[in-house]
Amino acid sequence: MGHDGLDFGLGLRARHPSMLAEQSRQAEDAGFSHIWLYDSPRCAEPYVSLPYCAMATSRAVVGLAVTNMQTRDPTVVANAFATLAILTGGRVKFGLGLGDSAVKFIGKRPSRFDAFREGVDVVQGLLRGEGVSYNGRQLKLPALPEVKPALLLAAEAPRTFALAGAAADGAIISPGGSVRFLRYAIEKIREGAVRAGRDPDALHVCAWTHCVVGETTQQAMDALAPEVGRTLVKASVRIPPEVLGASEPLLSAELRAHVLREATRQDHEYDLARTLRSALGDELFREMTLAGTPDDCARKIDELRGVHGLSQLIINVYGNDREFALKALGSEMARGPSAPLR
Repeated sequence: MGHDGLDFGLGLRARHPSMLAEQSRQAEDAGFSHIWLYDSPRCAEPYVSLPYCAMATSRAVVGLAVTNMQTRDPTVVANAFATLAILTGGRVKFGLGLGDSAVKFIGKRPSRFDAFREGVDVVQGLLRGEGVSYNGRQLKLPALPEVKPALLLAAEAPRTFALAGAAADGAIISPGGSVRFLRYAIEKIREGAVRAGRDPDALHVCAWTHCVVGETTQQAMDALAPEVGRTLVKASVRIPPEVLGASEPLLSAELRAHVLREATRQDHEYDLARTLRSALGDELFREMTLAGTPDDCARKIDELRGVHGLSQLIINVYGNDREFALKALGSEMARGPSAPLR
């Protein structure tokens, strides 16, 4: 944890399993306290990979951002993370969402909200050691960890903001690079906690953002651009325009329909990024991400440190020179909220 109270996690999009051990060790050595994997067909299988990442490290918390209850049954989710918490001595957190690329890329539909809410209750009840009614059967987990692993909800819209505050241990907000969107989302999440009689300060709220640290700002943005198509879809479609200072939708109805179709296609991921960068321009791209020189990134991290209620910044690092990026980010994490990097 940085000495200002903000944790830093590394988002690891492992296109190949051979990346897992080395990049997990690099992250821990650089000062990241958490390592987060994707649950998506474009990445190595995370329920297999998470224990491997835990074994490759000695201190880092391993997490999944995020899994779902369409390709994974809620009983499987609860049992998997209870088991992993026992095996790692509690070094685990996990996120649950309605179902994004893991579901859409295989042509399935995300969870309906009411079913998702019920699934969250099942997972939470099982992890607390309770007997849970599920499909007409009474169930309990075979073994419980000493400390319940934290369940965070993927929170991107009003209903999931409210549910995260009311029923989960925290939230993962994506896209998490925008100070304006984070303040809006965290306020809604905290309101959900208060309405449910819970302490909003007890929530662990993470901002999920993509990053390239480059020698120049333009170089970094050009290197990051192919990776952020789905982030820009969320920014342009799901965030209310007024949150971003716009008076009307950011996309035409025709382009909106097009990008929503393309966002379900794994083979169109990079084309989608080019289309949206061209349509939206680089100002919104910069706001939603962490891209630029070490000084650019230091300034942005300081802005994010100022967001009340934010517990952790999850940084997904891309680019050819990961060593340069991790060194710069590690220096900034250790430095805390002070002068920019040199």
